[in-house]
Amino acid sequence: MHKHYFEALDKSMRFLLRFHNPGSAGMTFGGKTVVLGGDFRQILPVIPKGTRQHIFGATINSSYLWKNCRVMKLTKNLRLQNLQEDYDLREIENFSKWIADIGDGVLGEANDVDCDITIPSQNLLHCGDDPIATIVDSTFPLFRNGNYDHTILQH
Repeated sequence: MHKHYFEALDKSMRFLLRFHNPGSAGMTFGGKTVVLGGDFRQILPVIPKGTRQHIFGATINSSYLWKNCRVMKLTKNLRLQNLQEDYDLREIENFSKWIADIGDGVLGEANDVDCDITIPSQNLLHCGDDPIATIVDSTFPLFRNGNYDHTILQH
C-alpha cells in the first residue's frame, strides 16, 4: 500500500486517541501497536506510469513512520513442516532460500537501471500449448484427477 494510507492512519489515530490520552498526540499511531505483514522487498505499491523513484518514494520504508518500525523476520517456513518426502523438503528449502536471497539483494547482476536475475530451470514451469492448464496443474496437482476436497467447493 502507498505510504500515505499508513500516514493517514497515524494522523487519525493520534487525533482520536488524544481525547483519551493527551500524550498520544505525540506518539506513532497514537501509542497503539500496529502490525503490518508482508515482504516489503517483494510487494511494492502500484503507481500507474510511475518511475522507479515514484514507486520507491511511495513505500512505507520511505515514510517518516519507518524510523519507529521494528522489523521482525520469520525464521521458520511452516510449509516445510508438513512435508513427508525428503525430495519435496529439499526442493522447497532451496526455493525458499532463493527467494530470500533475491529479497536480500544477494542474487543478480546490478547495473544502473535494473538487476538481471537468472531463474534456475527447476523453478520454471515448462508448458506446452496451454500455459493456464500448466499453472493450474502445478498449483493444484490433485484437481484434474478429481482428488480435491469437495467441502472446500461447497462453501
